[in-house]
Amino acid sequence: MLAVEENVQLRSSQYALIIDLTDLALPGQPIVHIMCNTAFMHWKNMIAHHNPITPVIQNLGLMNQYLIHRSIDFGLLHEAKQLQHLDMHLSWLLHKASSFDFVTEIAGGKTLLVGEGNLSFALSLAEIPKIFPSQLVATTFEAKSNLSREAAANAKGLQSLGVTVLHGVNATKLAAALGSWKFDNIVFQFPHVGSREPVEGRNPNFILVRDFLKSAARQLQPSGKVLISAVDSPHYHGAFQFDEAAEAAGFKTPASYPFELSVFSGYEHTMTNEDESAIDHHRKFRTWVFRR
Repeated sequence: MLAVEENVQLRSSQYALIIDLTDLALPGQPIVHIMCNTAFMHWKNMIAHHNPITPVIQNLGLMNQYLIHRSIDFGLLHEAKQLQHLDMHLSWLLHKASSFDFVTEIAGGKTLLVGEGNLSFALSLAEIPKIFPSQLVATTFEAKSNLSREAAANAKGLQSLGVTVLHGVNATKLAAALGSWKFDNIVFQFPHVGSREPVEGRNPNFILVRDFLKSAARQLQPSGKVLISAVDSPHYHGAFQFDEAAEAAGFKTPASYPFELSVFSGYEHTMTNEDESAIDHHRKFRTWVFRR
């Protein structure tokens, strides 16, 4: 009997997957060797913090499908079944890498909300059953005396729910208002300076995000994270330069996920010094998650 040998090799900068299918001239007893040079914990960390792993998992899934079909072609039914189990694990990994639940992410710890404007996001969040209002601290850049009627009403509503509300808080100088307070999550929804005048020769929105991240880092618990939501468009990506801002502030490259505005009933975004919202004319939004 002729031995059947097939070698399929997939390599990336992170790991190599090598599959050897060998008949060994023994009918019904082929061997499948699967060797990965990356430890499981490395996979876990990549999935938790860097969603660029998603296309890698997709490529592995495609390769695995190819191997399943080739195994069946060679009559390696037992091995094909094993590869199908691997396919299920890859599907789970893909789901884990690409899924994101904003509310669940911040439900388990103390959360600071900065730049809240009219406080409608804080109020919509506090009214979600999964959230404990006493674990929220909502802040506005505006002083209490400068709040709009809507913001003032929302502030009272938040306080009645048990949320701590502070005013006159600069997101780039958090320690001045919060001292040594530490948080598990710090959230800045749709930051925007409302100006196009360069600062330090850069887009002012990049400077805002960079300085905010530096300030937020001092208020985070060791395992804490920062969440920033913004419009998902090339224009806004270029304005904020989140990857560069993260590096400058000592954070890892952020992962980003779709932000579902519809989850937050009653949320109406407002901009400092401007009447209209930055999100009025857009439909796609993302949340960037920064970890150290």
